[in-house]
Amino acid sequence: MVSVVAFHFFAGSVTGSIFVVRTLLTLVALVLMECVGVTIALGLSTGLWLLATLFALQVGYLGGICVRGVLEHVGIAEPNVHARHRH
Repeated sequence: MVSVVAFHFFAGSVTGSIFVVRTLLTLVALVLMECVGVTIALGLSTGLWLLATLFALQVGYLGGICVRGVLEHVGIAEPNVHARHRH
């Protein structure tokens, strides 16, 4: 189970460093469906324990955002945000 949480944390950190919040919401929906499936297959105690994967995913996403911010500040990465010009 620890490896599953670590995998979700890693997936969240990679997603946070590359993609926007909309992708995080998609991942949260997928992990929630995974938790429901595991609850049905293996029982309530295992399914509830896997809710920690949702937390790991979101913390990893936050860590990825922080890493991206540091890399942008140092000058290694460029910001993904582009200003929109209205005509």
